[in-house]
Amino acid sequence: RRHLEPHPFQGHQHRHHARCRIRVTGEGSGSDAGPDSGGVADPAPRREVVGQYAGALLFSLSLGVTVVAYPLFVIDQGRSQTVAGLLVGFSAAVQVLTRSRLGSVMRVLSNSDVISAAALLMGLSVGLLVFESGLVALVVSAAVQGVARACFWTGNQVQIVRSPRSTPRAIATLNMVATIGMLIGPAAGGIIAQSSYRAAFAVASVVGLAGIAPTLVLSRPPPFARVGGHSYWHLLRNRGVRVGMWASVAVGAWRGLLGSYVPIGLDAAGSSETAIGVVVAVANGAAAVSGYLAVDTEGSRVAPGVARWGAVTLVATALVGFELPVALITAALVAGGAAIGLLQVLAITAVSEAVRPELQGDAVTIAGVARGVTLSGAPLGVAALLVIGLGPAVLAAAVALIGPAALFCRPRFNRE
Repeated sequence: RRHLEPHPFQGHQHRHHARCRIRVTGEGSGSDAGPDSGGVADPAPRREVVGQYAGALLFSLSLGVTVVAYPLFVIDQGRSQTVAGLLVGFSAAVQVLTRSRLGSVMRVLSNSDVISAAALLMGLSVGLLVFESGLVALVVSAAVQGVARACFWTGNQVQIVRSPRSTPRAIATLNMVATIGMLIGPAAGGIIAQSSYRAAFAVASVVGLAGIAPTLVLSRPPPFARVGGHSYWHLLRNRGVRVGMWASVAVGAWRGLLGSYVPIGLDAAGSSETAIGVVVAVANGAAAVSGYLAVDTEGSRVAPGVARWGAVTLVATALVGFELPVALITAALVAGGAAIGLLQVLAITAVSEAVRPELQGDAVTIAGVARGVTLSGAPLGVAALLVIGLGPAVLAAAVALIGPAALFCRPRFNRE
């Protein structure tokens, strides 16, 4: 299969041509021929859509159980909270490192093969803990979990970008499915872990391995062509890639703070543990639902959208570290969650529109790396600044990590 592709265009014009490429050998899920070729784009096969989202749900359920059971299991084995934190941080670091290499991997393997391998690795990583509990097993499990998470989500995003489906709508649905899994999984994991950690890991392993089956019905596009100009620094010269990167940086920072210092800020404001859990869940729910508001945002409207919702996220995040009325903080978190849902979709839309098809894997990888780095970097940055107080520390981190999305993606800063 080869693509008859013009020189890359910026924005919506390039996106239109990318979707209207001619598939010579007829491989894949169907013809992508568009108006320029006298045809109409065929809808993605139903089994492709069902397979992708079913696999994502099973992977998220397995991950959700593991997220709760793993650190508690480490402590239950007599190890300190510091060790548990280091292992979780190690897994996150492996995930970022793996994401940074996936552009090259997808020039050797099809991205759908990467998805299938990720489901297998997830099942094996937690299955190991059913039989072993030593430090070596814990380290290996953490590392393999990081590899699996990086491969699964990046592979799925690339699968969507390479399909004839609407990228914004499909990404929004993927995020929604992942959120459902990450709401049910932790609750189930906590209940099972009360009786037996090994039982929780066994369930997570079985669910993870079951997730292999749906991935086998995905279309198998060929590996990306080996071309020049695909280094990350080269791609970052492209303004669309930069827009997607800054959006991903903001998403990672928000997610990192929502899981660390946002609950602390709510506690300082007088919220109960139950109320904090509900507020965080509502913020996550808002992020999952709001992504659908971005389904029609493409081309020249993407960068202004990132700037607009980046500004909302910045204001919302800046408030949560201060001892303000709980109602105000709650409203800010819901607004911020909704904005993040939009930014998650716009980030992938921006990078996928900005480059030639053979560079889309690298572009999506950049967005994933940016998000992964700030997911762990934002809490670390706040921790380093706590000497000035929680509110000012969160504000400083928000300005540094979320501010660029609001500033640099505005049209006046986005001209070449």
